[in-house]
Amino acid sequence: MATIIEMNTHGVQSNEFSQTLTKEQRLYAREQMARQFAELLARSPMEKLYWQESVTDLIDLSHEVYMTELLKDDEGRPFPFGGIVKRACAVLHVVEPRNPYSMAYNARNRKGVKQVSLFSRYCWLMYMRKSANPLNGMVKRLER
Repeated sequence: MATIIEMNTHGVQSNEFSQTLTKEQRLYAREQMARQFAELLARSPMEKLYWQESVTDLIDLSHEVYMTELLKDDEGRPFPFGGIVKRACAVLHVVEPRNPYSMAYNARNRKGVKQVSLFSRYCWLMYMRKSANPLNGMVKRLER
């Protein structure tokens, strides 16, 4: 008889599409995601781009990109997580959370929620739907 912990652990693992990929595929997907997110962050808030997913997903994406250390500041150092969140919220018209670190932690653990990580969904769109830029579907330009 399986324990509750074993049943819950098994369910989480089977929901993560990214875990079915090779290490090289996951690395490539992370690099692509970071590059595409960097392109979004370079946009102006005046372009009226709006994030269509949850704030938790945006913070999860920001943290995933931060962990790649691919975004660099003017002096070549990895861009700080708080700076990434601040810029993402400004460009994508999202209210900046008070504690993005806590949100990132909660997004990583997604306990009791039938939701996989944003990275896993990104991988699914990239590899299964053959989307060249999965982030495009998560952002919408609104004319007001």
